[in-house]
Amino acid sequence: MQHEQLKRWQHSHSFGQDLKRPGESRTLLVIALTFVMMLVEIAAGIAFGSMALLADGLHMGSHTVTLGINAYVYARRHAHSSRYSFGTGKVNTLGGYTGAVLLAVFAAI
Repeated sequence: MQHEQLKRWQHSHSFGQDLKRPGESRTLLVIALTFVMMLVEIAAGIAFGSMALLADGLHMGSHTVTLGINAYVYARRHAHSSRYSFGTGKVNTLGGYTGAVLLAVFAAI
């Protein structure tokens, strides 16, 4: 009886995070393109003995890692989880922030 009374006060906290975002497929395309260019630059740097290509390939690797922190999939997968009482909207923001911090660390090294 009490469960039925509480049910009318409950609602979803997904806030649209369970829907695919318009920029999601473009982001995945950018990640794939960056990864392929990274492989090409590293391979060409090793094959031709070019330190510049090798360094830029490793630089592209840092971008691939930071872009690879793709929070879209995680946010969508956990959109209906009761563990996120205010939804998973901030997960994407935290993914972007973590990527920026990693790029700063890579730049400092």
